[in-house]
Parts: sequence; structure tokens; C-alpha cells
Amino acid sequence: MKDIQESSLSRVYRQTKEHESGTISAFRSARNCNQGEEYTKAENKKNSSILKAKLLKAGFGVTKVLGTYIENFKSDNEIEVKEESYLVVNIKDSKNFKQKLIELGTEFEQDSITYQNKDGLYYLISTNTCEEGYPGFGKIGVEVKLGKTIFGKDGEFHSKVNGRPFVFENIDDRQETLLKKSISEIRSFTEFAKLTKEK
Repeated sequence: MKDIQESSLSRVYRQTKEHESGTISAFRSARNCNQGEEYTKAENKKNSSILKAKLLKAGFGVTKVLGTYIENFKSDNEIEVKEESYLVVNIKDSKNFKQKLIELGTEFEQDSITYQNKDGLYYLISTNTCEEGYPGFGKIGVEVKLGKTIFGKDGEFHSKVNGRPFVFENIDDRQETLLKKSISEIRSFTEFAKLTKEK
């Protein structure tokens, strides 16, 4: 497992040096800026599958990671959550990569997505209008420059924002793309990507 982890990290590290990349999740504690009905585990899993299908349909390389994140950071309503996320690489160098991640972050009610440009600059970008959502506090598109990306020996991928950990504790050994899928799988992903998450 350690060898797989290190191999996966080496691949991801190499790709992030050659292409834009970012991270995104569809997991959320509750609806309406964490003030509404809680999402069930099944709902979060379904939303995550829909997000993955949309990322693949867009032609991006997708690797599943397990992360720790704090929703509503620096507010009275902040909560630390462990969530299934995706490390996304713009392997085709699509011009709309950054905007697509922001749009999907908004669609799945995320506080933010991360984005790394080809120069290696790494940002946290707000994707909702929640008043307590960091870093936008009500505005979409607010960017905060992150610290240096670190790829650790034990599969840890993390950065820090003002001392707040943004951590990926586990990285999958596979990266998925539509090029690796059969025709029937591609059709299934395309149809699944048309679904919109339930409010």
C-alpha cells in the first residue's frame, strides 16, 4: 500500500507540474449554508458520484482522495468534516478549467475549491454566497493564496491557510479518465452527469 501511495503521489506531483489542477468535493454537512436539513451519507455519496461523472465528462483526470476540511471556517458555525474529494488535473489543458471547478463548487454548495495554475501558484477560491462561508463570506470568486503544496511520504497531501489545515490523508492509486472507459461506461457517465443534485 505504501508503494502504491508513493507511486500515486509521484504521478500526481508530475502532472500538477505540467497542467493546472485543483481539488473539489460534493460532501456537505447540511443544506442552506449548514442551517437546513442535514445531508445523509447516502445523499453525499450520490452527489459525489454525480460530481465525478461531470468531471469525467468535461475531460479531466480525476483521482479520489479522502480529506479533512473545516466548513464555515472562522465562524460560530464552523465544523470539521472528513469528506470524499477529488484531485482534478486539466490533462487536456482546457481553457475553462478554473471556471468549471468554480461552477461545480457552486452547484454542490461548497465553501470553496482549490486551484493551482501552471506556474504552481495555489489558491483557495470561494464558491458559494453563504455569509459564513470561507473565504468568500457571501461572495463567489474570492481567492486566497495558499502555502506550498506538500506531497508527503505517507500519502498525505496538504496545505495550510492561516494555520488552518487543509489535509488529504489518503490518495487513490488510480486516476480515471474517459479514455480508460468502455463505450458503455462513457454513456453511463454521460447520462449520470445530466442528473442534478436534489435540494
